[in-house]
Amino acid sequence: MQALRTVEPRSVRTDGPMVLLDDPIEQWLLWEEQANLAGFRTSTHPVPIEVAAVPRDKVSVRIATWPPAEILARFFKDDRVLFPRHPLNQDPSVKFSELPAAERWVCRYTSSRTLVVVQPREKALFSLKLATDRPHPDFHQPEKTKMREEVNDALVWVDLIARIDGMLGADPNLLVVKEVFAVLVPRSETAYLVRDLRAFQDGHHYLPALSIPWVGRQIARARGERFEDFWGRHYAEAVGRAKARFFVRYGLQYETPNPQNVLVQLDARLRPTGRVVLRDLGDANCATDARSCAEWPWTVLRHDLEPHTKNSFWAFAEAGERSVDAATLESWYAAHDHAYFDELAKSFPLAAPPAGTPDLTAHWSKALRGAKGKRAVREGFSALLQRPVLAAG
Repeated sequence: MQALRTVEPRSVRTDGPMVLLDDPIEQWLLWEEQANLAGFRTSTHPVPIEVAAVPRDKVSVRIATWPPAEILARFFKDDRVLFPRHPLNQDPSVKFSELPAAERWVCRYTSSRTLVVVQPREKALFSLKLATDRPHPDFHQPEKTKMREEVNDALVWVDLIARIDGMLGADPNLLVVKEVFAVLVPRSETAYLVRDLRAFQDGHHYLPALSIPWVGRQIARARGERFEDFWGRHYAEAVGRAKARFFVRYGLQYETPNPQNVLVQLDARLRPTGRVVLRDLGDANCATDARSCAEWPWTVLRHDLEPHTKNSFWAFAEAGERSVDAATLESWYAAHDHAYFDELAKSFPLAAPPAGTPDLTAHWSKALRGAKGKRAVREGFSALLQRPVLAAG
């Protein structure tokens, strides 16, 4: 087992003009850790991780329906499966902790327990979500070693998303980071997930939303706008709309959609493109009948809607002198909700509430149920699918 080692992160520059690194991937990863909560920061430098080679018959492998062969090839060697180990883990109950390293990979930390494999850079980019009792050097979280349920859910949602994208086509303003496969150890909680990050190699910059209090003012100044207005439009509204579109398309909603799992796509001049990235599908739940549908993406709501507005601004008020003030946050909550419910109304106009409805969450939670709800959902999808609505069903 590797010894726990803390490396000081590079300092956070929040004054003066924004100075970008030449490599957008390096810039994203630097933002991931520079702007993380002080107590959660880990090294922003590359770190080696140990990778064991485990007999294939000792693990259970679950592969998504669309696996990129280039990523799979890194893990499967004849009758062996490579099993990466989190460098901060100290819990011996995580399986295969005692095995010698067959390989060592160069990774970078993110703002969570996930690591990005950064070498060789010219290859397909992917990340690893690994079992560890210490996602960060100074925080002991033994529950983070239990990954079985999370990885099982993530693969189910990935295949559901693939089915629906095959019906509707891609959403140009929403990018969902998808899992490629999971490896589980039978009769244990040990598992790991591999995520496809090839989309991040498109030359755009990707700003983790958790970084907005830290570097968002510099970006807004570079665009000649007030911080409050700029991110009210490009984050608060954008994330509200993205969460609604995630629900509308897939019938899924995040249990805790915090800014750790949201990124804003920026162009080379740091102008938001309008595209929002959502990651960590293990944190999603199915609120509809999407899992049992075949001809439609989904038809009826089975659980109440939960926009979780404030979750998407978690820790914005905990960034020291860079914290977002309460008045701005309140305005961003309102912008988020307006965009969220506006997207629902555009998608399912038959179920839209009359003007002045006081509790929109309660309205939509009721309106998308029953025969009328099914009719509204099917009408919403019918134009995209070029399919008539014959009955409420």
